[in-house]
This record gives sequence, structure tokens and C-alpha cells, in this order.
Amino acid sequence: MICPKEDELLAYIDGFLDDEETKVIKHHITSCPYCQQQLEVMESEKLLLKETLQTPKLPDDFAEKIVAQVIPYKQKSKRHWKWGLGTAASVLLVGGILLSVNPMFAELVGGIFTSDNVDEGLQIAIDTDIATPVDIAVTDAGITLHVEHLIADTSRIALSYSVTNSKGKRLDPYIDEESQKNIVTLLNESNEEVELASRGWGNTNDYGIYEFSLVNVENFSKGIIRMDVKELGGKSGNWQIEIPVDLTAAYKHQKTVEINKKVEVEDLEVTLNEVNYATSTTDISYSTQLTDEAKRKLQESIEEKEKQFSEEIVNTFFPYNPAIGYRIEDSKGEVLGYYNIYGRDDRGHTVDLNMIGGTGMFEGEIKDMKQTRVDSFVPEKEHSDLYFVLDTVYKTKTSDFSITFKPSELPYTFEYNGYELTIDGVEQKIDYSLEKSWLPVKRQVTVELHMTGYAEQKAPELALWAIKDESGKSYFTFNSGSSTLDETDDQNRFKREIQLITYELKDVPEEMTLHLIAETAAIKLENEWRVPLYTE
Repeated sequence: MICPKEDELLAYIDGFLDDEETKVIKHHITSCPYCQQQLEVMESEKLLLKETLQTPKLPDDFAEKIVAQVIPYKQKSKRHWKWGLGTAASVLLVGGILLSVNPMFAELVGGIFTSDNVDEGLQIAIDTDIATPVDIAVTDAGITLHVEHLIADTSRIALSYSVTNSKGKRLDPYIDEESQKNIVTLLNESNEEVELASRGWGNTNDYGIYEFSLVNVENFSKGIIRMDVKELGGKSGNWQIEIPVDLTAAYKHQKTVEINKKVEVEDLEVTLNEVNYATSTTDISYSTQLTDEAKRKLQESIEEKEKQFSEEIVNTFFPYNPAIGYRIEDSKGEVLGYYNIYGRDDRGHTVDLNMIGGTGMFEGEIKDMKQTRVDSFVPEKEHSDLYFVLDTVYKTKTSDFSITFKPSELPYTFEYNGYELTIDGVEQKIDYSLEKSWLPVKRQVTVELHMTGYAEQKAPELALWAIKDESGKSYFTFNSGSSTLDETDDQNRFKREIQLITYELKDVPEEMTLHLIAETAAIKLENEWRVPLYTE
């Protein structure tokens, strides 16, 4: 499976995905060092915001002084900030002291959507007629919930809000929806909840930002966002706000181009469906599926692995879906965006440029290995003819690689397909947790295996593992904490750390075999497929 987009990882963290989507991404996370590292960063940022960031009170004339210093304005080199829902609050260095920017400064220049703390698509949209100053506030229990701006595009809806106490001090804007006490929903004109492709929440500069993806949402033009909040700023109360949503202006700016072109490369059928030019995003829709013969062969090899191990071990997270890497170019061949492992030579993992996010949906059963994705890129301020260039295919196959070793004789170093890894240790871990049961303490035993080493940039993703003990019994194993670092060795290989864990193996055996069940290779195409994203 290709790495999920940032907004998908954030939706996974916030629990906004359905069971099937959660299952697929959970598998990928446990077997992808880069995404594991990304999750750790996201979760650390959220924890930092929740527990340590405080907004000191700034002088009343702070904003005016700052404005006086930056006028007249001179154009600076452009910085590309990718906004992810959940990004830590931005800071300003003033007189050698690190301070959170006073929100009044953002209000002075037009709100958080005018700043570099959001993606460029929202920055473009705030200056158009699809953006609306909302300015609705409700106060209860000494806490004020203030919705400030709304951007209503055909591809997504975003709103910004703040939370303050009775003294006007900004509070943590986090609205916890997991408890079901707080509910934020998008409703259509019939007062029915809109089934969304995805949604997310984030905060920056003490603003809260909700975003609703309208990808694959049909027949929605008007409705409301209903905020029904019972817990806010550490207090209980009743904060209810309804924000009207009208996409009439957005539809006037939208342009959809039907492409419907197909190519077959490396036993993979890729169909470029359409491109949607909205105000805040350029959305590219495409479908992927294996050819019938390739799918048949892969399914047969999967069935053989099920006989060798078990269906649970081989299929629980199902990492076998194919994917693609590509770039977006203008008519002169200048690269405006991309998503693939060949984007940068100094990264050992998949990277992207100017991508805002994306969503995917399986057609039929997940085992049919057919899916449609919509990827969103930063739109161009000035129109130019764009091209879609398919340059990479990601394919997963079963593997017969295995190594047998004795845990008492570690470290053990081995090489495989561009990797040089060392098994540093295997240990039994016992954790105790309190539970509401007749037995108040639960004893959980795991066996964990840790590997470190280096791998070539284009080395395949080691997608799925299994462990066998000396008796030949197999155990379900997953990747619980791996990372791909940008650190390289003298052979320009990237540092890798892999942590495998099994909850079924209770003791460390005298001898054990580590089996690689599946691996995903990135195949660079010799003949790239270049398709215009406009009507010829």
C-alpha cells in the first residue's frame, strides 16, 4: 500500500475513519517506518499543544507596532508550508523571546486563513467570494465560542473559531468529539447529515479549524454546520452554533474536465478519470487495479501463504493493493507537484510536493484490489495547461525470504534486497493494566524484536512479517514502531529501524525463524505516461 496522505493519518488519529479504512491504514502504519515517524510527530504536536503551550498576554499596542515594522511591504521568497490538521501553533521570535503570536494580530490582517499556517489553497480562497466572515459567538459558563471565518468550496469546507474565557484570554480550542458530548456536523437542506469522504480538526495560533472534505459528495449545494458543544475550555455548558453554508459562488468558479483515459503498465491498469479545478484545490481522480491475470497470480500466491502460515497472519491487514506515483507538470515541463519516492534523492521514503491531501475508496471487496483515489493539490493562481505524468508503480508480492537465528547469539546481521539489517535483540515484555473485572490486574505478555541497519532509497517496503518458533508454530507479527531516517551511511543508504511485536508468543524460544510474508516494490517506468489535464 502506498503511504496514506497527511490528512488521512490525522483522520486516523482523530478516529474519523470507518472500520475498513482504519484497518487498512493501521496495517500500513505498523509496517511503514516513515508513517510511524509521521504519526509520532503529529501526536507529539498535539500533546505539546494540549499540555505546554500557553499564550502570554502581549501589550495592547503589540499588533500596531508589528504592522508599523512591516510596512511598506516587500515581496519575500515564497515559503511552502503544508498545513496539516493538528499542526503545532506557530511562534514569533521577538527580542530574543519566543512568544505565541497574539491572535489579535491575525484578526487585524484578516484571520488565520490569511497566514502561512494554513495551506496555500485556503490562502487563495480567503481573498475570493467563497470566503465569508461569520462572526457568530455564544457564551456559557464564562467561556465564549466564536466562529470567525468560513470558506465554502466545492471540494472542501473550512471554518475557523476561537475559545476565550471571561477575561478574553485565548484557551485551547480543542473540541473532544470522542465522548459524544460534543458534535460538529455538516447537514444538507433537508437537515440530514452529509456523508463525508473525510473530515479533520486542527489548531494553530490558538485558532481551531474544522475542515470537511466534499470529495465524492454529490448533490450538496446548501446546508448548515451545526456545532453542539457540551464541554469546552475545561468546563461544562451549552454552546450551540449553526453556520449557513452556500456553495453557489464556489460552483461558479469550478471547472471539471472529464479525462477518461486508461493505460496498462507493469500489469496494472490505471484510469485517469477527471480533474476538478476548484478555488482552493485542484483535485485529480484516478483508479487503479491489477490486470485479471496479475490478480489471479497474486491471489494464488496469497493462498499458498495462507496454507503455509494462516489466513490471519497473511490477510489481516491486506497490504497487497497496488498504487502509483506521479507528478504534475505545466506545458514547459516544470514540475508543480508530485507524490512518489523519486521526488527527492535525499529522502528514503515517499515524498510529495504541493499536495494538500487525498482520499481513497475501494470498489467492491478490499480483496478485489481495485480502488479510486482523489488527490488534492495546491491550485494555481494563474491558469496554465497541466499534465499528469505517471512515472512509478508500487506493487506488492509475496516473499519467500526467511532467516533462522538464536536469540542468545545476537546481534545477527543479514542482507536482503537492498537492506543490511542487524537483529539487535529479542525480549519478553510483561505489562500490567488495571481493568474493571474480578481479576483487577491483567498480565499482558509480548515478545518484541528490534532491528537496525540501512537500506537503499528504492529498496522495497518490508510490508508483512511472521515469526515461527522451534516447533514450527507461526505467530501473527506486526510492525509496532519503525522509522526511516534521513541519516545515510558511506554508501548513501538510509538508516532504518524496525520493531516487530507479537502478542501470541509468550516466551522467547531458543531458536526462531523470521519470515517475510510480503514486500512492496517501487517500479520506475521507462516509458512515462503523460496526459493533458485539460480539454484538447
